[in-house]
Amino acid sequence: MGYSPFQIISNLFKPGQRENRSPLLDVQAVYRLYAEMKQEPVPDVYFPEDKALFKKIFIKVKKGNVNNLTRTSAYLDLFKKHPELHWSFLAHMVSRNAGYHMTDIKNELLSHVMSENEQQSLFEFLERCNAAIFNDAYPQLLLYENWKLTGRHPFHLLKKFNVSVFMRRIWADYLKTGDDPVLTTALIMNEQHLIQNEILSSPTLNMGIEKWKFFLQDRMEFTSILFPYGKHTPYSLAGLSVSHFEKVDRRIQLGKKLYRVLFHPIVFPTAYSFSLHHPHTGSREDYWPHIYSRVKKRKHLFSPELGAVWETITYADPPSTDWFREQPIEVMSPLLTLMVPLHFSMTRKWKARTTILLKLKRD
Repeated sequence: MGYSPFQIISNLFKPGQRENRSPLLDVQAVYRLYAEMKQEPVPDVYFPEDKALFKKIFIKVKKGNVNNLTRTSAYLDLFKKHPELHWSFLAHMVSRNAGYHMTDIKNELLSHVMSENEQQSLFEFLERCNAAIFNDAYPQLLLYENWKLTGRHPFHLLKKFNVSVFMRRIWADYLKTGDDPVLTTALIMNEQHLIQNEILSSPTLNMGIEKWKFFLQDRMEFTSILFPYGKHTPYSLAGLSVSHFEKVDRRIQLGKKLYRVLFHPIVFPTAYSFSLHHPHTGSREDYWPHIYSRVKKRKHLFSPELGAVWETITYADPPSTDWFREQPIEVMSPLLTLMVPLHFSMTRKWKARTTILLKLKRD
């Protein structure tokens, strides 16, 4: 007996014990979106004002896509102006963590177990992923900003920015519905498929992910995303850990859960306040100065600033192909539900980990 596409994607989700699920889009809406995304695109015509807007946004993207610090700041600046763009704040906080991961490579633990070449290779891998997401997503957010300011529909330019047809259809729907969770979920899906297609699936750019995945999964720094929150220091930490980060579906699930954690009423107000009052430096001292220090101290864990340990690198963008073109309807399944983790406090776990590391350092 065969199954319809409705049944296939509906059966992909079973209730979990560690999270609550809530509906996002119904199956009919997802099937409609998929059918529209698969239609042959109409050739676009670009008028002089389109070309001027494209150039203006292109320059802004290049200016923001210098390094992890500039990207992280750009995401926050945009969210401050357009708080309905939930993904922009999620991207800001996750990009902070990407910066921590980059400087962790130079901490007193990893720098002693990795060669200089291995450190450079891992940094470049993290940097490429961070840059590729920004290069794809930031033009989308700026086109939305332009639409808000002018009332003129500029989203046909998404094709000129090599944005997937998947997001072109999602943005068209968002302008009608204003459904922030659907847009956020779609952006999470799009960016993870993008890096899967352009970087993780590339034998020349993925820095040998098979070689590294087991090593990194044993290091909590590289399998945890942390959101500082709370009214007083030391801040509490919300977040999640992930395994099998080389799998795109696992990263999408993680992204959806992190979205609900970050915008949880207990977390969001003070996490946002933290982001406003603590400019991102790449050092974990930003959130726990009683444990970490950007300079080497005997009673602290060394966590340097990004600019102190890594130079800005430039490289050609990888060839861009639309990740969505050959995808079956099952790829749409994350749009059916939102996942709210029942447990997301990382404070005790991170305190225990840093206590052990400090003791090892002193011994």
